[in-house]
Amino acid sequence: MLRKVHGPSVTDLCTPMSLTTAHSLWLAPLCLLLGIGAAWWLYRRSDGKEGFSRNLALVLAACRALAIALIAFFLLEPMVRILVREVRKPVVAILHDGSSSILAAGDTAAFRNTYPAGLDQVKESLGERFDVRVFTYGDAMTEGLDLAQRGTFTDIDQALREVQDRFSGPDLGAVIIDGDGIYNRGRDPRTAADQLAVPVFAIALGDTTVRPDLLLRGVDHNRIGYLGNELPLLVKVEGRSSHGTATRVSILQDGKELAGKDLVLSGRSAFVEVPFTVRPERAGMQRYSVRVRPVAGEATEVNNRMDVLIDVLDDRQRILLLGAAPHPDLGALWMALAGFEGYSTELGYADAYTGEVSGLDLIILHGLPSPKYPVQALLQKADVAAVPVCYILTSSMDFNAFNARGAGVNVTAARGSMTDAQADVNKDFTFFTLDADQQRAMERYPPLQVPFGQFELGRSAVALANQRIGVVNTPYPLIAFAQRHDGRSAVIAGEGIWRWRINDLQQFGDHMRFDRFVHKLVQFLALKVNKERFRVEHAPRVTEHERIVFTAELYDATFAPVRDAEITMVLKDEEGRDFSHAFVQNGSSYRADIGQLPAGSYSWIARTSMEAKSYEVAGEVHVEALTAEQMSTVADHRLWEDIAARTNGLVVQPGGTDKLVEAIEARPGLVARSYVHPGFSDLIGLRWIFFAILALLTCEWVLRRRNGAY
Repeated sequence: MLRKVHGPSVTDLCTPMSLTTAHSLWLAPLCLLLGIGAAWWLYRRSDGKEGFSRNLALVLAACRALAIALIAFFLLEPMVRILVREVRKPVVAILHDGSSSILAAGDTAAFRNTYPAGLDQVKESLGERFDVRVFTYGDAMTEGLDLAQRGTFTDIDQALREVQDRFSGPDLGAVIIDGDGIYNRGRDPRTAADQLAVPVFAIALGDTTVRPDLLLRGVDHNRIGYLGNELPLLVKVEGRSSHGTATRVSILQDGKELAGKDLVLSGRSAFVEVPFTVRPERAGMQRYSVRVRPVAGEATEVNNRMDVLIDVLDDRQRILLLGAAPHPDLGALWMALAGFEGYSTELGYADAYTGEVSGLDLIILHGLPSPKYPVQALLQKADVAAVPVCYILTSSMDFNAFNARGAGVNVTAARGSMTDAQADVNKDFTFFTLDADQQRAMERYPPLQVPFGQFELGRSAVALANQRIGVVNTPYPLIAFAQRHDGRSAVIAGEGIWRWRINDLQQFGDHMRFDRFVHKLVQFLALKVNKERFRVEHAPRVTEHERIVFTAELYDATFAPVRDAEITMVLKDEEGRDFSHAFVQNGSSYRADIGQLPAGSYSWIARTSMEAKSYEVAGEVHVEALTAEQMSTVADHRLWEDIAARTNGLVVQPGGTDKLVEAIEARPGLVARSYVHPGFSDLIGLRWIFFAILALLTCEWVLRRRNGAY
């Protein structure tokens, strides 16, 4: 049943009503019989024993029977099914743009002084016939009208989708949204407006006048760079009403210009991309300021600057390729690692290598150790420095010396001859993951030349691929990795992987699958294990509206977490002011919530002590300013006009809200709706039934006392 009515929202009961129970209603007569039986048993001889008259005994028995029958009936959990009528007024949602761009241009005095009263008048005028709900959107959508204009970005699409989530259905009658039409988060709001299926009315705020303005549209850069490398920056500059404006784009650090270029922007609207390269002089988080020199009469200069942060690392992983003699395998590995960011590769030969081992992160030995070049001194230094080693086996190796290394594979009964073996990939390998295309390619690669002998996999080793000789899959490992408490190692049980790289190019037109395999092998072996006993972690860069949270961990000599430690931290801003904070225990770690900080760079030092020894960790955190609302100050009223046209709405200026109210009130179908739906009410919850049972028992008790019975 559905009918349209006018008037306020109400909820009342409708007839008819019906009785139902959780258990079968056929048990109700038994409840009555239970009451009659109990009353009969109590009063069957009362006329002689108690001195009651027959009529009085019948009255007392009736009271007792009804009380017991009602109480027993409630054990059936009786409920009354009723029809509830609910009258709902159509909802009109008013969405106010709470972002700071509203105050960046236009008549801000009128907005502050007269616009709030206009919105209140709209709400009051529509409140009689409609359920008016007011929200403020910006960083997030909140209930109520907030005219502080502190929003750091605008997401119109999200605001409209939240309206749909809250009020979707026939109850939503219309949406009124104000703003300058500028959005810098989310998707195009036109689709969300269409999905509302109700008219959208817009109040156009802001200023559409295009004034001369130079702005930085963005800076493309890598988030991580390496000391000694040049860092590329691509600066995007836009000029509005430039008309031959001359300016200069500069890259600065600590107030010093590192690079710059003069530009002349012509035409009504111009867009230029300017490439730069800078070379960092130190490691760590580097802040570079990009500036566009302002011109006279600019609408705002806030969008003429932008800071970028690049984490410059000085910890390239050093890899040594050491061979017994020149071999194509060494060249294939060298080329695979040449473009691997963060790794530097050195090629050497056993007869002439004199470099230090302590500074290496991985050693790849080809055909070593051999009778001619045992390289025992190098391997001993690698053991002391805990440098992982990868062995590529050849027929000229000294297998006794190799087996003594415990690399994860033992080779016995080697005869100095070779056999061909292709890869049979182990699907249960878990140290790292090969993509499906890599696995297929590896099994199709040409065979490696494997020393003829017996191969045995060590206890701590896992085979990535086993040897497939001809059509026979053997249990002998072809590529194996070992992971022990003192380090990692790998064995490639044959030479000729250079053919794999060439075959990769022949099959797929590039070397991607082979190169990715080499990268994963190197990444697994050269992974640095953090052995610091005091560690502090945090997000290196955050924005102004994000909270800064530090987490700390403290370990004893066995690397078991230490609890109940006292950890303090001093945070210093760019002006040299210190702010002290303390960590609180959070499970097996510690946590310090600093909260939100103004834009800038902050250094910090965390300190603690354990076993009479002090520990200290230092670092930096950078807070980025949110300038999205200042990037563009020209209102986009065309967005509102387009949305209004698509939804049969209307666009008005701040002073024309009366037209908006008239248009909404004149729309047919925006009337209150009456809904009838069934509802259930437990009889046991009705107070009058309790008092009825109490009255029956009280009546019985009073009559018995009055006639001298207890």
